[in-house]
Amino acid sequence: MKQLFVVILILTATIAAAQEPTKNQKENAQTLKEAIALQSEGKLEESNQKLTDLYALHFMEDFVCWQLSNNYYHIGDIKKAERFANEAMRDGSKYVLQAGVIKALCLGIRNQKSEQLHLLERLAKAFPYDAKANPSINLLIASLNNERQLYIHAFLAYYMHLFTSPANGKETIIAINDLMSRRNVNTIIDEKTANPSHMTKEELDLTWAMLFINELKTCTTDSESGLPDVDNFIDNSKMLITSICNSIEEKKGFYEEFYVDFYDKLLKDNMLDAFLYYSLSYTYPDINKKIPMSKEKMTAFADWLEGNLE
Repeated sequence: MKQLFVVILILTATIAAAQEPTKNQKENAQTLKEAIALQSEGKLEESNQKLTDLYALHFMEDFVCWQLSNNYYHIGDIKKAERFANEAMRDGSKYVLQAGVIKALCLGIRNQKSEQLHLLERLAKAFPYDAKANPSINLLIASLNNERQLYIHAFLAYYMHLFTSPANGKETIIAINDLMSRRNVNTIIDEKTANPSHMTKEELDLTWAMLFINELKTCTTDSESGLPDVDNFIDNSKMLITSICNSIEEKKGFYEEFYVDFYDKLLKDNMLDAFLYYSLSYTYPDINKKIPMSKEKMTAFADWLEGNLE
């Protein structure tokens, strides 16, 4: 009887020990749920307190680090934001892209623009499908290249940003039109190609492609909205994308492989009109007058995207 009692005690203790991690996991999951709820309410300091407790327990560590980096970035503690972003980007993490975008934003604040652009390009190479669909990555790449006066690089990324975030397209359309209006491209090309041996073939290709800007029409802009007239903007967009694609024979660099190849497929499969229609229709409700579009054509475009947005 005594032995049976001992066995029962041991069995009870074993069951309790086996159940304990499950209980802890449930408690931790609840804490995480509360932390995310606080985050959504803008209570970032309170959210961080709970996330820090989970971090100490190594609970869903990659996800928790990503959320900590996000919170600290919005709080303004860039050092901690970058630290936790680095931890969330470790090998095997599922949140490398998301944390990488936060790290890139931190690099921008620290004025590490070259390193910022390199990181964004690296993320896009590693996660081509998700990066193409990520408005933040495309907008950052476009803005950084605009600052460097690499206007074709900027165009390529701006159009992808416009496509992935059409509901917020006004600012992007104005930025693209501003680049279309540049009349100093010859001087910039001369400056950038003065030492061609220091440039890659892609850099040379896309630098010389800036000459196409000289052939674009001048768009009149609405005095209130600042938006260019839709007819000329679409004509310029088609001409620019077509000219860039036709001018590049070998696609070996990042921008050529990541962006130009996608636009080239749009042209070859007769999907450029659908791409522009979708990208601009939120900002220009009457775009159907310029680009007549059927439901069947847009359905075909959606099907086409499934196999080509990668």
